[in-house]
Amino acid sequence: MNEGSLREIEQQSYRETMQDGFTEIFMGLIFLVLPVLLVEPGFVAIFVVFYIIFMPQCVEAVKKKYVYPRVGYVKPKEDQPPKLSLGVAVVVLLIFISVITVFYMLSIGTIDRFFIYKWLPTVFGFIMWGPSLYLKDKTGQIRYYLLGASTSLTGVAVSLSPSIPAEMSMAVFMVGWGLVFLVLGTVRFTLFIRKYPVIDTPEDDAGEQ
Repeated sequence: MNEGSLREIEQQSYRETMQDGFTEIFMGLIFLVLPVLLVEPGFVAIFVVFYIIFMPQCVEAVKKKYVYPRVGYVKPKEDQPPKLSLGVAVVVLLIFISVITVFYMLSIGTIDRFFIYKWLPTVFGFIMWGPSLYLKDKTGQIRYYLLGASTSLTGVAVSLSPSIPAEMSMAVFMVGWGLVFLVLGTVRFTLFIRKYPVIDTPEDDAGEQ
């Protein structure tokens, strides 16, 4: 088996793991929580602890109940650490340069905090090119380019909108996309449980008698 065929198998396997919609659901929840963190920075530490310690356990518990009984479970073997793609590396570099530039302009008084508030949706919209390129690399599906393009365009639109106050720009952007991801994830999960119903095993039938 050549390297190209192995790569296609890996991408197909990854696409199978995303059928349940939980990626979109949890992404939507994170988007909905982020505006609260901006208003109340004290919750950042709580969120980080929950995300690192408890989120993986919550995801695993949900998958054990709704996903594994339908499609089974196989733990992938990781022979080597994941490689950082060129696209993701470029995005990370651009983010770093942008942050340094913004802090410098803020320190010399060229911009104020309202300017930052106003253009945060645009910055975060372009940051989403990172997950977009990552998912494209892992699944092989070019439709994930649409994620980065859509968040970037909507981020610019929110930033330029004269009807949205600067302080509310980020909240509008995050809540809007959070709801989109939740709806998309819920639809995918509904289709998933319909496509893969739980099949009763002989052991289950024997236990009920």
